[in-house]
Amino acid sequence: MELPRLLTVQCARRYGLTVRQFRAPRFRRLSHGVYLSGPEAATLTERAAAALLALPKDAVITGVTALWMHGVEIGSPMPIRAATGTGGRTVREGIRLARVRRLPESHRRLARPAPAWLAANAELDLVQSVAAADRLIRLGRVSQSELVAGADAWSGRGCLLARRAARLTRSGVDSPRESTLRLLMVLAGLPEPRCNPMIGTRDAPIGHFDLVLDDYRVVVEYDGDHHRTDPLQWSRDIARHEAAAAAGYAVIRVTNGRMAHPREIAATVHARLAERGYQGPEPDFTREWQALFERRTFEW
Repeated sequence: MELPRLLTVQCARRYGLTVRQFRAPRFRRLSHGVYLSGPEAATLTERAAAALLALPKDAVITGVTALWMHGVEIGSPMPIRAATGTGGRTVREGIRLARVRRLPESHRRLARPAPAWLAANAELDLVQSVAAADRLIRLGRVSQSELVAGADAWSGRGCLLARRAARLTRSGVDSPRESTLRLLMVLAGLPEPRCNPMIGTRDAPIGHFDLVLDDYRVVVEYDGDHHRTDPLQWSRDIARHEAAAAAGYAVIRVTNGRMAHPREIAATVHARLAERGYQGPEPDFTREWQALFERRTFEW
């Protein structure tokens, strides 16, 4: 008989198994009384399902773990975050269980995107929160108006952060790095760019660019590793940047290595803006800005 991937001790007899047999190498314990069969490593979905088998029947996967399951890889999905309205003491290895008065709206015991993001704000910082929200919007899971309304009505842990982050999120953002670059500029007091607009004319389009400051014809592009390792992408990028420069745009390119020097990026953007008539103040590197961009290592 072919065994399912997840097995509980309670259902062992149905498959002709004894509890002692679960000690064999073919089984791995995922949670209290829940085992994985087969040589393949457990997926996040399987780990979440195993956690639910060990938790109260009303438990829901939420927070950062739920974000990962919705396609938003911010922070670490482990331990499994879950919420329950059931009282009593439940401690399970690899599970972080919150007891709540009201369970988040869910589907098949997985919190829906907006409430999952709201719950995640209890452990994310501002940059991570905005990057996660930007990604949810890009994937078509939520709209900014939904996040703003949800954050305004929410009073759980991280609610103040959620309200601020919801208003900083934008549509059209392709990656967490783009979210980070945009916030690096905006939170330093520089003008806010448009995200991934097409520049050029209808008859002669140049292409989409990550961040564009239209009034000053300045473009800020994040060049990920795939831009460098894919010869075709690299050639296209060169052609786009040359066309933008020919059209009068100043193009600032930011690599992964350059992200380690955020002040230099902000200063460069300000310098290009000033050359083109910007009269606003120089970047303001507040304590919050320093904590968000200088005192951490981004995992994306």
